[in-house]
Amino acid sequence: MSRAELKEIQAKIQEFYEAVQHSWPGFKPRLGQEQMFEEITQTLNLAKDPKDDRQGDNLLVIEGKTGVGKTLGYLIPAIIFSKLLQRRVIISTATIALQEQLMNKDLPALSKISPVEFHYGLAKGRGRYVCNIRLEQISGKTKQSALFEDANWDGPPKEQDKDRFADALIALNDGSWNGEKDTAPSEVTDTMWSRIAAERSSCLGRHCQRFNVCPYFNARRDLVKADVIIANHDLVISTIASGSKILPDATETLYVFDEAHNLPSVGIKHFASSVGLIASTRWLEKIMAAVLRADALLPDSSGNIAEEVHEIVESLIMHTREMINSLRMANLVSHDNTIQRFKNGELSQEFISYAEVIGPLAIGLNNRVAKILQQLNDQRNNSIDKESFSPSILEIGSYQSKTENLSNTWHLMQAEADPPIAKWLEWQDLGASFDFKLHASPISAAQNLAQTLWTKSSAAILTSATLRTMGDFQYFLRQTGLNWFPKTRTFEAESPFNYEEQGIFSVPDMLECPSANAEGHTQELSEAIPRELTDLKHGALVLFTSKKQMKQVYENLPDDFLKDVLMQGDQTRSKLIANHEKRIENNQRSILFGMQSFGEGMDLPGKLCEVVVITKLPFAPPDSPVEEAKAEWLEKNQGNPFYEISVPAVALKLQQWVGRGIRTETDKAKIVVLDKRLKTKPYGKKLIAGLPPFKRLM
Repeated sequence: MSRAELKEIQAKIQEFYEAVQHSWPGFKPRLGQEQMFEEITQTLNLAKDPKDDRQGDNLLVIEGKTGVGKTLGYLIPAIIFSKLLQRRVIISTATIALQEQLMNKDLPALSKISPVEFHYGLAKGRGRYVCNIRLEQISGKTKQSALFEDANWDGPPKEQDKDRFADALIALNDGSWNGEKDTAPSEVTDTMWSRIAAERSSCLGRHCQRFNVCPYFNARRDLVKADVIIANHDLVISTIASGSKILPDATETLYVFDEAHNLPSVGIKHFASSVGLIASTRWLEKIMAAVLRADALLPDSSGNIAEEVHEIVESLIMHTREMINSLRMANLVSHDNTIQRFKNGELSQEFISYAEVIGPLAIGLNNRVAKILQQLNDQRNNSIDKESFSPSILEIGSYQSKTENLSNTWHLMQAEADPPIAKWLEWQDLGASFDFKLHASPISAAQNLAQTLWTKSSAAILTSATLRTMGDFQYFLRQTGLNWFPKTRTFEAESPFNYEEQGIFSVPDMLECPSANAEGHTQELSEAIPRELTDLKHGALVLFTSKKQMKQVYENLPDDFLKDVLMQGDQTRSKLIANHEKRIENNQRSILFGMQSFGEGMDLPGKLCEVVVITKLPFAPPDSPVEEAKAEWLEKNQGNPFYEISVPAVALKLQQWVGRGIRTETDKAKIVVLDKRLKTKPYGKKLIAGLPPFKRLM
């Protein structure tokens, strides 16, 4: 970009900012927000073309504490750069609440005062929209309904569900329902939705007779006009992982990831795969009939593909059943022992023998089913009677999503990598039945994010209130693969809060250590919490890491204190908060007892939260197979899982929990941690060093 072009952009950003200053309700200039403008401008100015060298100077990580005004801090420069660079912006979030704020409040207001005209839209995955054809078929409104039901599900829908589907179809056709899952009639359950959701492999696209009224394609048509697209991390990562075209190509996109601390866990989830062995034999038993129906529509020149599929399916069913019987006999997993993880990602000899046989068969089946689907599409395009191919394309397409998942899972089960793939077997309780489920997952999203996102994106901004751990960004950079790019920049925006004046941080003396004497610590909490809240005038938030401990403490509290407590789980979250606010308005004390979701997503400014009590450092034991595999790998490589995984993770969570105390520039709050390990353990000082500079009462 030339110097003149950059000056034009900077002038537009300043013009936009001044318009916001004059018209935004309650706006206050913030140094941290202005710093964000400058840092983001520098980064977006270095937006890359695909052929450019990738060193990371187009990647920026910004930590902006509550009150900085992060949303406007990235929206203003992103909108201007989008228009002047002719590249679309994707704002990716982790929560629906932030999406709604952007779509319903921030972007509508900005569009009225922006010096450049821009359009915005909300992107959702294909599975969030109904497929008109599937809904018509399951409602019995098309002649192919029986065929399609048999192809996709273990059995036909219940009669009462058929009535609900029929009502949903009426609502879709008369316009009272827009076809999105979020606005679906309440009678449509999640289980019912899986039968009518749109899916990529079975979609007929523009050849579908319902294309012009398809909710998904209607939404995509609207999205084409958008300069700014609101999405979530799940959709962005799944789009990249699947190669979907729902969102613009990464090479032509400016990304902003808000709530970016959630990216690593989302990344791991979307590059993982799993399959139920018993469930797979059920649909494998039915796939051959679908293939024969498809083969009847194809010319003789299509080859002996149906015969090949038949041989593969027979072998797959036989070997999978042998494996199921072997697992039953071995009793590796059961109702009482639901998980069996393979250490170091290394399969047992018996599993290796099954993988060597079933893996290639699964891959071969997927390749042939994909080929049949392609041939059907080709024949339809060249046929006068295009509609005759649609039922078979829908049917084979649905099976192809199953064969693809089967193939991916067995591919990962056989894969060798460094760091290793976490692999495990799970006993899946299905109520009246059970299944053996195979899982395979990367233990880190770093490599996949680096190779599929950061090396391709035109530019990316990542921001959150909590990205540093113990004073630096290294843990987050390693988790996301941004450390692969030496010129990736990190920045901490200056907070508008005067933490030393507004907050007090206290670690009272405690006799019991939670890790050494859990019961003793619980009993001590029942005495310490009322003591620490003796002078409380209005609202407080008490955070627990264990539901069991929260209930035990609640039961042990004195009656005169208990009358002020509202506990998570006793009422819905919204009702609990409403009651808390009502008590404060009536000049009563109100004390919220809550778990993790209250520590990360709760906004209680002013009198609503004058004291935050953290009952225990929020360590999460490595009890998931992925976490266990990661800890195992670190130990094998002379690493220290506790200091490299557990301590940084608890540092992030502690920052989030502490952040509940001061939400505005006028708030005053006291933070109390009832865990002696902050004083007695070597990592305690590091954890405290990563917190805001409160006045200390140690």
